[in-house]
Parts: sequence; C-alpha cells; structure tokens
Amino acid sequence: MKTILVPIDGSENSKRAMLKAKELADCLGSKIIVMNVMNIVTTVSIYPNLQSAKTGGSVDWPGIYDAAKERSEKLLGEAKELLKGSDVETVMIDDPSGKFATAIVNFANERDVDLIVMGSNGMGSLRHRLYLGSVTTKVLHMTEKAVMVIQ
Repeated sequence: MKTILVPIDGSENSKRAMLKAKELADCLGSKIIVMNVMNIVTTVSIYPNLQSAKTGGSVDWPGIYDAAKERSEKLLGEAKELLKGSDVETVMIDDPSGKFATAIVNFANERDVDLIVMGSNGMGSLRHRLYLGSVTTKVLHMTEKAVMVIQ
C-alpha cells in the first residue's frame, strides 16, 4: 500500500482517522495525503461564528473566503504536526460546488490512492443521530477504492 488519503474537516472523527492512517502508514511505509475540501457557503452554515463577517446587511464573501482558507490552512498545519515523523502531503481543494464526496473521490482517482481513511461523521453531520455522515456515505457509494471508516 503506497498511498493513504485522509480527508479532514476538523472533527474528532477525522482526527482519529489521521491517527489510524499514521498507524497503517508507519507499518506499511505508506505516504499519507491529508486533504481538506474548502467551500465558503458550507463553511458559513457549519461555523456560525464566521457569520460575523456580515457588514451593513450584506455578507463579506471575500472576508468569509479568506477566513475559510485560513481555517483550512490551520487544519492542514495541525494535521502535519499530528502526523510528524510520517511521509505526509497536505492538499487544500477549493470546491465551490460543495460536493465534498465528489471532490474526495475524484482526487483519490487522480492520485491513484490505495486507501481512503475517513471519519464516520464530520462537522456538519447529525453525529448523534446517524451512524454515518452524508459525505462518508456518498464516498462509500461512489468510489471503487478501499475505504476505512473510523468511528
């Protein structure tokens, strides 16, 4: 197994997915690619504190975009620190469509990864009521790659 893809969103489950990927990569000598898919519309709905970027009744989309990008860069930096000692690449994908699962599957195919390791639920899911979040479910249904789901 040469390459493990770990999509992250800052949730506890995505952190556990990174740790499991590190465990596997360290045993198998694999490279880990940590990715974050950034989308400003979803970012505003999931992280209401960014709604403070409203000015005079309108939304400061460039300000929200900058905050979302900064948050993504911070997540990826924290991931690199958490996975220190492993072969790690970080990737930020700016996907205005908000189709996170499609972005993950397309990236996995383009980079020909061997395994996708992801959390069962993310930041935007109804994590207390569902066993799997919508993005994880869609990835499982859309990809032919092996997927390891971490609770």
